[in-house]
Amino acid sequence: MPEKTLLSTTDLKTDTHYRRLEDLNLLDDFLFQQMLLQEDIGEEFCRILLSTILEKPIRNVHVIPQKNIPGIDTHQHGIRMDAYIETVPDEPSLSGESLLDAEVIPAIYDIEPNKRYERDTLPRRMRYYHGLIDTQLLASDMSYKALPEVVIITILPYDPFGKNRMVYTIQNQCVEESSLPYDDGAKKIFLYTKGTEGNPSQKLRDMLRYIEETTEDNITNQDIAAVENLVNKVKRSKEVSISYMKSWEWEQMIREEATQEGRQLGKEEGITEATQKSIKIFIETCREFGASKEDTLSKLMEKYHLSANDTQDYVERYWS
Repeated sequence: MPEKTLLSTTDLKTDTHYRRLEDLNLLDDFLFQQMLLQEDIGEEFCRILLSTILEKPIRNVHVIPQKNIPGIDTHQHGIRMDAYIETVPDEPSLSGESLLDAEVIPAIYDIEPNKRYERDTLPRRMRYYHGLIDTQLLASDMSYKALPEVVIITILPYDPFGKNRMVYTIQNQCVEESSLPYDDGAKKIFLYTKGTEGNPSQKLRDMLRYIEETTEDNITNQDIAAVENLVNKVKRSKEVSISYMKSWEWEQMIREEATQEGRQLGKEEGITEATQKSIKIFIETCREFGASKEDTLSKLMEKYHLSANDTQDYVERYWS
């Protein structure tokens, strides 16, 4: 995802101080991403989340973590989807019917936990996300009817629209005739973890509380208990622990070195040169701490709002 602006209220906290891996919550980007990256864990985790959020059984899903979709051309923004999820129909029985009463029409879901405050840009950001996602879904010889439903789900610890609702579902409609059916298959769901208005299910209320505060005390049902078991497996993983330490050290070094160099260059050479120097430090630090080129490309594009082409050029220039 593109770089996000920090919230300057007491409702959110920035992660500039070290936190132990075991203290992270699912609303923290690192833990959420690690849940998805573990192949034996990510699909079950997303299946439970979708079933709880949509309030219907979801049987099979295919998950692509950190899916990157480039801009239409090399000079336009791309996006990174935290959890790109495709529902998969169940195997048919001999009679041709689905084996389970579950989601059988393929659909695309993107789940985006977001601790960064970007209330002013959310609507247009979601518009851009939908547009780019659709460009990947329809081949030139396919009918528009083949476009699957696309639902972007954003989980927030702040109220995006100021109405204190836990669930905000956004769909297109006719302004003059609000009851006129108009289903273009595009939907946005914003989940405010502290919302009290509306009538969300108790299971959703409990799940959002657990996502925001991922502790044993917030286990209230079997689904959350199952997620807790998956979380514990991830937190106990030696590979994840090493990745977390590298991530923290590398981000700290980037923050300190880029800030110091950027301030100096900003005085001496101007913003453009300062940004280029910061990018160079970012890439060199990623390489030093063992990040792959692919991961560096993704993080660089997100942090500096670069086009795919410019990002590739910078990595090739500064990697060696």
